[in-house]
Amino acid sequence: MRLKFLLLSSLIFIGGMAATALGASYTDGIEYFKAGQPERAKIILERTFNDPATNKAEACYYLGEVYSKMNKNDSASYYYKMGLAADPTYVFNKIGEAKLLMKSNLKEAESMIKDALKEKMSKKNPAVYLAVAQAYYQNLIPEYQKYLDKALDYDKKFAETYMFEGDILVDRQQYGDAAGYYEMAINFDPNCVPAYVKYSNIYFPINAQSAIQKLETLLQLAPNSALAQREMAEAYYKNGQYGKAVDAYGLYMSNPNHFDSDQARYGALLFFDKKYEESLDLINKVLESDPDNFVAKRLAMYDNYELKRYADGVAAAEKFMSSPNNPQFNSRDYLTYGYLLIKNDQPDKAVSVFEKAIAIEPTNLDLYKELSDAYRSAGDYVKSADAYNEYMKLDSANVRVQDYFILGGAYYQAAATAADSTDVEKAEKTRLYLAADSLFKIVIERAPEDYRGHLWRARANAGLDPETTMGTAKPYYEAAMAILEKDNNNPRALVECYKYLGYYNYLKEHENNVKGFPQTRFYWEKVLTVDPEAADIKGALEQLPK
Repeated sequence: MRLKFLLLSSLIFIGGMAATALGASYTDGIEYFKAGQPERAKIILERTFNDPATNKAEACYYLGEVYSKMNKNDSASYYYKMGLAADPTYVFNKIGEAKLLMKSNLKEAESMIKDALKEKMSKKNPAVYLAVAQAYYQNLIPEYQKYLDKALDYDKKFAETYMFEGDILVDRQQYGDAAGYYEMAINFDPNCVPAYVKYSNIYFPINAQSAIQKLETLLQLAPNSALAQREMAEAYYKNGQYGKAVDAYGLYMSNPNHFDSDQARYGALLFFDKKYEESLDLINKVLESDPDNFVAKRLAMYDNYELKRYADGVAAAEKFMSSPNNPQFNSRDYLTYGYLLIKNDQPDKAVSVFEKAIAIEPTNLDLYKELSDAYRSAGDYVKSADAYNEYMKLDSANVRVQDYFILGGAYYQAAATAADSTDVEKAEKTRLYLAADSLFKIVIERAPEDYRGHLWRARANAGLDPETTMGTAKPYYEAAMAILEKDNNNPRALVECYKYLGYYNYLKEHENNVKGFPQTRFYWEKVLTVDPEAADIKGALEQLPK
């Protein structure tokens, strides 16, 4: 079987993997937010919210910002208020509340901002003025520029102001200029993790290696950053560097701030790296806690196939194929399921599975070969031949002599096993033999020195003349014999030629009362020169009249 690729994407660690993270920290969530990934930020901020080391006021502000990004203003307001209750002097939560108010009451919102800027924390603090600028910008109010300029005035080396300017340029689709600002942020603060990530995301489609190098630099500077670890692993994965991606994901998955949703991706990377046992071990543990995980169910099927655990593979495939909510299966899913069914002696079921693969990817030529194989295994030789014929039609520009030979053999097998008790069945049997004959004719035309084309055309014509009354197979057996006698590379085929020609002559000599049956003896005695122990020929020769 030809298993070809396209697919795809823990708390469980493979043996020997060391945990390098110092511990789960809410600051990882802040990094994710600043890198433009609010949903991931939310998971970490909520996960670490009650940790003793978490600054509640700061965590509440960023949770408020997350919900604000999601347009869930009630939840955002809830967290801003909670943050102020935890620490009334942490002015960012006041700015957050003002931001929510801007659309409905700009005057009151601006009054709240002025009050916030009078706080001790705000004095010449570029971070506070940047937060105000972002609040105005998110509400599409041009006054944001005034506060951004203030932030720059107070600290021209404050990296996050340049990162914000880069974000504005991304909104305007000025990606090259945006990357320049992210680079400036990095220059002013080599530890500004989100700037590296944003720079890398812009450059990856243009120059993947440059983007990867930037992340490698980041990881050296911030080896315990969950964001840096994950982005590094993802970059290797997207660039097809699966070995490095496996190692990078292993490091990331040992970080307490990894995401459970990434467990299946790690399993996929292990699969792509041909570490099927490790992948399956991980995936089975994922399925214990999340039995409906679509990617994990897919990988359980793939891993079992590669590990040649075909019965387990079929069981995994049936669970995967019964996934709820009508998921989108790809052609490889059906191919793998079909292979497993073939290996488990269920070719009838495999046929319908391969047909589904073709329905998804009708231009994939190899799928028609797989379908042909499945029909043959199921004993439906006519459909096996028709499927291979369809493959040849679709790839007509690249059809080889071998393809004609294979298709001819398929039609021959279909004809040889077809019933012939009725006139309709006899007509169909003849049609199939004629189809085989026409294909072997092409083989002979393209490879006249290869005995196989002549031999199989002889067999097809013998099928068209089952009583050997017309001798339609005779010229082709003679041609095959002439080639075989030169190199004698297939004694059994040569014996077949001699037996047919002997029998054909026997019928003619018997019909014409030819004394001694000389031509019959000539060919049958040749059989004994190749196979001296051919008992059937010995017996036939003994019974021939002298």
